Amino acid sequence: MPPQFKGFVLKRILLKIRFLPIIIAGLLALVGEACARNSDSTAIEHRLSKLATKALPLPYDDVLVSKIKAFQAKPLAADFLKYDSLFEAELHKHNMPDGMKYLPVALSAMQRNYTDGDRCGVWAMPTLVALRYGLEVDENQDERFSIEASTKAALDYLCDLYGQYQNWWFCILAYTNSPTALHHALMRSDKYLDLWDLYHQNLLPDSNIIPDFMACFYVYSSEDRLVAEPVAEVAETKPDTLALSESKPADTKKPVAEKKVEKQEVRIQKYTVKKGDTLSKIAQKYHVRVSDLKKWNHLKSDRIRDGQKLIIRKKR
Repeated sequence: MPPQFKGFVLKRILLKIRFLPIIIAGLLALVGEACARNSDSTAIEHRLSKLATKALPLPYDDVLVSKIKAFQAKPLAADFLKYDSLFEAELHKHNMPDGMKYLPVALSAMQRNYTDGDRCGVWAMPTLVALRYGLEVDENQDERFSIEASTKAALDYLCDLYGQYQNWWFCILAYTNSPTALHHALMRSDKYLDLWDLYHQNLLPDSNIIPDFMACFYVYSSEDRLVAEPVAEVAETKPDTLALSESKPADTKKPVAEKKVEKQEVRIQKYTVKKGDTLSKIAQKYHVRVSDLKKWNHLKSDRIRDGQKLIIRKKR
């Protein structure tokens, strides 16, 4: 081999070797990042399993890693600390899971003046829901901006949703998206959906509530927080209602009896109507009531058609 050719080959080898440490460093960085991500995933999944309950499961998904980091960068709203004891007291009265107190943080970042389209207040409550549950919403005031009043109305609504779904996650999704949107999402899939299927298939107008709620639960339930003053009766000297008038007559309505909700999980089944089927036959087959079939499927009459898909809710 000619000397000049040997020199050329040697230079090429040395040139490649010069970049070898950079390549190795890059590969090690990628491996380290992957290991750190796996470590984060394992830690998050482990903690979620401890926070979860039978009534409010918290199944892990990889999307939670970035969501949790985003919430960890945000301080917990001062109003949450102030009203934490109120939320816990009201949840206890309604026999609801304690973790539901993080729902307004996920919905509105606990901003008392939050507005997004038709939804207002820390509970991001739609106008029609507010009116249905006794809140004042007019040109003079909007009680959705009162944390005390909106909390009671929101939990009443969630309890009523639970009476229909027997599943707290479905209640959260129905509250955030509307029961009609949830019904359509369940009907659009040709298989049984778990929670993360609803998110990844984009079957709901707002499926972000799933990772947002879990991330809030994960982050803020583990923070070392200062103890806020308890809000026993929540004495709000000026109603947080963005009221144009300073006062309103005292509410003389008698308190509604507390609702006790039995916590049971429910499984969604789908049934395709066959020729000769009636609601009565289907109800008898699945040991449910015709009235429930109509309610679950938003049917205004007993008429059904061949090929129509029906949702059937069975308690576990």
